[in-house]
Amino acid sequence: MEEKYGRKSKKGKLRVVPKGTASNEMCTFLILNISSLQLIPVNMIAYRSQYGSVNPAAIVGPAIVATLVSTIVMIILEI
Repeated sequence: MEEKYGRKSKKGKLRVVPKGTASNEMCTFLILNISSLQLIPVNMIAYRSQYGSVNPAAIVGPAIVATLVSTIVMIILEI
């Protein structure tokens, strides 16, 4: 089995990550990008406008809260 690279753990020991395996840091980066804080959900506003919503921009507040909560939960669970 080939090693991709080595990383030092919190205890100072070298931990080997096998090739084809994501490290914890890579997984954290991926989850942070997936939760992606979207400040203005343009697609949702366009869909709501297209289907005749009275206030299509009403989704902005709840969308910001939802993305903030998902990002904060990811950070808390990672620590």
